[in-house]
Amino acid sequence: MLIINKMPNDLKIKARNYFLLGSIALKLRMPSEAATNFFKALFAVDDSVLYDQLKLEPKDHTERFDLLRKNSPRLYSITDRMFHTYRRTYTQELNEEEVLLIRKRVMEAFEHARIVIPTDEEVKSKFEELLKKRELSG
Repeated sequence: MLIINKMPNDLKIKARNYFLLGSIALKLRMPSEAATNFFKALFAVDDSVLYDQLKLEPKDHTERFDLLRKNSPRLYSITDRMFHTYRRTYTQELNEEEVLLIRKRVMEAFEHARIVIPTDEEVKSKFEELLKKRELSG
């Protein structure tokens, strides 16, 4: 296990940013990219809770699952149920219904971890901000 020097909020911010990007990708009808970012959000939520509890960050999925099983059974359950789908994203496209289910489960993890879920207005605002940056860069 690796002791990290991150600020505890870094992982929460990362989780919210991944969730925002997943939501934007979903709106753009990019299900694989949406799923990837929702899973990254979930793992950041998991790691945030583990950091808050243990001041540790897992080095890989195996360690994450072991720590969650012992220290956060609810997050373990959410993450474990979706891991097969996560692994499928490497070789298969997911449909929009599957991605919406992933999003719903990730929202459950956010709620359990008491991390504020980005609102639709935040998603819209971030999307507009990204568009402006793209326009400025050419």
